[in-house]
Amino acid sequence: MMLKGDRTEKFPCTNCGACCRSIDGAAFLADYDLGNGQCKFLDDGNNQCTIYSDRPLICRIDEAYEKIFQAQYSKEEYYQLNAEVCNQLQVKLGIIEEYRVRLSDPVG
Repeated sequence: MMLKGDRTEKFPCTNCGACCRSIDGAAFLADYDLGNGQCKFLDDGNNQCTIYSDRPLICRIDEAYEKIFQAQYSKEEYYQLNAEVCNQLQVKLGIIEEYRVRLSDPVG
């Protein structure tokens, strides 16, 4: 899932929108907050980011790993941490289990 041969795959985001609905408390995302903890750039109609190409680095899991977190974590650890937080947010928001992030194959 994450690494196959020489090809690195991306974090398996399920596009549930939980992270976009939970930005309250993140001071660096304060300008994006509608005032209720939801990003003002989340399109509720299709659950997509309206500024996807220009979204903040923290919203780019794989790019953030390469630029910030690879010195602190292996890719497997980083993906595991992101999956755990994602799944916890989904539970908190009542998002159905079908959207849970599942990491099945170890990073090689």
